[in-house]
Amino acid sequence: MLTVEIGSQEDGTRSQEVEIYFDQEGLDYLFARLSHIVDGKTDHVSLMSQSWGLGDLDEEPHRDSNIIMHHLRMTLMNT
Repeated sequence: MLTVEIGSQEDGTRSQEVEIYFDQEGLDYLFARLSHIVDGKTDHVSLMSQSWGLGDLDEEPHRDSNIIMHHLRMTLMNT
């Protein structure tokens, strides 16, 4: 299980916070995908919900007030 969500503040407005929830299986999956960047196979990894793509991300929020994000892109910056 792995979800990416936008949180809410106590007054119900959207926060500027991204919340990532995962269990051990989701953590292992995240490490495996990020290892492609570490190994030089790619410069980015995209995770998507089933309705947007591969189904890497679950679509059920962990807090009723959160909004599910359907796409997470992580990119290595060359400095």
